[in-house]
Amino acid sequence: MEKKNLLFEIGLEDLPARNLNIFSEKIKKNIEKNLSKNKITFDSINNFYTNIRLVFVVNNISEKIILEKKLIKGPPLNICFDKKVPTKTGLGFAKKHNVDIKKLSTKEIDGNKYLFFEQPEITINTKDKLSEVLENSISNIENQKEMRWGDSNTSFIRPIRWLLLLLGDENIHLKMMGIETQEYTFGNKSLSNKKIKINDVDDYFSKIKNEEVEISQNKRKEIIKNEIEAIIESNFYDKAIDLQLVDELANMTEYPYVFLGKFPEKFLDLPQEVLKYVIQDTQKYSLVFKKKKIINYFIGISNVKISKNIIQGNERVINPRLDDAQFFISKDLDSNIFQNKEFLKRVIFHKKLGSMFEKVQRITEISFYINNESYQDEKLLHKDIAELCKLDLISNMVVEIPKLQGYIGSYYALKSGINNIVAEGIKDHYAPRNPEDSIPKSIDAQIVSIADRLDTIVGMFLANEKPSGTRDPLGIRRSTNGLLKILLNTNQSINMTLLVNKVYDIISLNFNDLKKNKKGLDDCHIYFKEKLISLLIENYNFKDNVVLSVINNNKNINPYEILKKIEAINTILANDDYQKMFNNAKRVANILKKSDLAPTRVINENLLRESSEKILYNKITEIEEELNSSLVDNNYIEYLKKLNSLSACTKIFFEDVMINDKDENIKLNRLSLLYLINSYYTNLANVANLAY
Repeated sequence: MEKKNLLFEIGLEDLPARNLNIFSEKIKKNIEKNLSKNKITFDSINNFYTNIRLVFVVNNISEKIILEKKLIKGPPLNICFDKKVPTKTGLGFAKKHNVDIKKLSTKEIDGNKYLFFEQPEITINTKDKLSEVLENSISNIENQKEMRWGDSNTSFIRPIRWLLLLLGDENIHLKMMGIETQEYTFGNKSLSNKKIKINDVDDYFSKIKNEEVEISQNKRKEIIKNEIEAIIESNFYDKAIDLQLVDELANMTEYPYVFLGKFPEKFLDLPQEVLKYVIQDTQKYSLVFKKKKIINYFIGISNVKISKNIIQGNERVINPRLDDAQFFISKDLDSNIFQNKEFLKRVIFHKKLGSMFEKVQRITEISFYINNESYQDEKLLHKDIAELCKLDLISNMVVEIPKLQGYIGSYYALKSGINNIVAEGIKDHYAPRNPEDSIPKSIDAQIVSIADRLDTIVGMFLANEKPSGTRDPLGIRRSTNGLLKILLNTNQSINMTLLVNKVYDIISLNFNDLKKNKKGLDDCHIYFKEKLISLLIENYNFKDNVVLSVINNNKNINPYEILKKIEAINTILANDDYQKMFNNAKRVANILKKSDLAPTRVINENLLRESSEKILYNKITEIEEELNSSLVDNNYIEYLKKLNSLSACTKIFFEDVMINDKDENIKLNRLSLLYLINSYYTNLANVANLAY
C-alpha cells in the first residue's frame, strides 16, 4: 500500500506565547487518536508552531483505509420481526448498515437467534476522512479558552485566517471550521503578506524558510539562546539566561533577531521586582546583570532584521512605563501607607469573610496561637509582620500592578525605617509563591505565612467555596501546596487538626453564618489530609502503603512528624530483618481483631505460666522506658530498632503459647500482653499493613 506524508497548516492571528507548546501537543495527540480511531495507519507525527501558525506533519500515512470483512451481531430475531413483518428495531439495524433487511442473515447463539450483518471488506480513500479527522482534532481542545470571529459559530484559540492541507503532492480541498483549504501559505507577516503556492510537503519547508520563517520552535530557541550568550560574553555581563523566557520569546516570532537596548540609568533606583515586571514580565525583554546587579540594558527580539529604528522603538516603549512606576512609588512614599491601617476596611477580602482589615486581625491572632503552641519565639516580630503585611494593597503601585504585592510593601517598609526582619517578612509571607520558590526565611515570616494561608483556606471552605474540578477560588490549591511545603520543611511540630479548629473558632467569632457550617469544617480537614497524602506520594515518592500506614494511624495531622515517621519506616524497609516485626504485628492485630474479650495494657504477672510469655513480658518491661524516650525525642529509627528487638521472643511466644486457654483469666491476660505489644506497634504507624 502506498504511503505519503501529510501536512496540515493552520494560519492564525497572533497566538498566546505562554503554553503554546502544550496546546500544539494536545492537537497532535488528538490527530494521533482520531487517525487510529478511523483505522488510518501512519508512522509518526511532527508538530511545529510559530506565533501565527500551527503545523502538523503525519509521516507515511496510508492512502487507503481497509476495513476487513466481519460479522456484526444485531438484536434478537424475535424483536426484529412481528409475524414476519419487520419491526422498527429490525429496520433500524438494517438502516444503520445501509442494507435491505432481507439481505441480513440469522445465527443461533446459546439457543437464541440473532440478526447479523455480514460486512464485506471495504476500501476507503484516506483523503475522504481527513475533514472529519482533522476538524475533530482541533475543535473543543480540553481546558483551552477559545474565541469566535465573524458571523461563524466556530471557535478556536485565535481566529483562523487560512488552512493548507497536502497529501504528498496533492492539495486537498475541503472545508473545516468554516474555512476552505487553499493551495498557498504565507511568509513572515512582518516582511510580506504575499501568498506562497505550495506544490508538495517538501516544497513547503524549502519555500517557508526562504520567506524568513523558522518553523522549528527548537531552532528558534537555539538561535535566541546563542545570540543572547554572544551579547553577554562580548559585554562581560553575568551569564544569566532565563530559559523559561527564552521559550516564551521563541513562541512570539517567526524568525528571531536579537538586539541590545538601553534605558535611563535613573530607573535603576526602582525596586528590582518592579524592573523585572515592567521589562521582563510585561515587555518580554531579558534583564541584564553585571556583578549580580541589574544594569540599565535589556535584550529583546524582533521579527525583522535589527536596525537603529527597531532598537530605539523598543526603548521608547519601556521608558513611559518605568516613568509611571517611579511616579507611583514616589506618591506612595509621600503618603506613608503604614500610617493608614484603617484604609484596609475599604478593601474587600471576600464577601462572606469581610474586609482585608478583618483578615489582618485574624492573621495576627492565628499567628499568636501558632507561635505559642509551636515556635515559642520571644521576639514576637510576627505580630508586626501580620499587622503590616497587607498594607501595600492600598498603595498606588499595587493597585496598578497587583503582582507586586509583598515586594512593594517590603520596599516601602525599608524606606520607612521599619525593622529589616519585619520588612523582609512582608515580602516573604507570600512565599512559596510557586513550586520552585523557597519557604520564608525567618521564623516570623513562616508563622504569618501559615496563618494567612490557613485563614484563606479554612474561610473559603466555611463559605462553601472549596476547589472542585478546574475551579480554584482564591488559588486555594496553590495556597495549600505552599502551606504544606512550609510545614514539612520548618522542623516544627504543628498539629494541623487543632490549628484548623482554632482558625474555625477565630473566623466564627464575627461570622455566625459560617460558624454553623460544620460540614465545611469537616471537608476542610479531609481536604488537608488528602492533599498531604498526595504530596507525600507524588513529590516525595513514598509508597502508598507506607504513607497510609502512618497517616491513617494518627488521629491528628502533624505534617512534620508524619514526614519523619514515614522517613524512618522507609529507611528500615530496606532491611529484611524488620519484616519479622511486621509479620508479628500483623498476627497480633488479627488475633486481637477476632477476640471477643476486652484486653487492657495491665498484665497480671501471676497469670504468666509459660516461660516464653514471661520472657516476652520481661523484654517489653526492659525496653519500655527506652521506647517512650525515643518517641518523645522523635528518634523514630531508634524506636523501631528497639521495637524490632521483640521479634525473636514474640515468635517463640506464638510457637509455645496457646492464646485461647481454657482458663478465661489466663486467656485475657495473654490477650492483654498482645494488646500491650500492639500499642507499641501502632505508636508510629499501623506497621501490620507493611507485612508482605
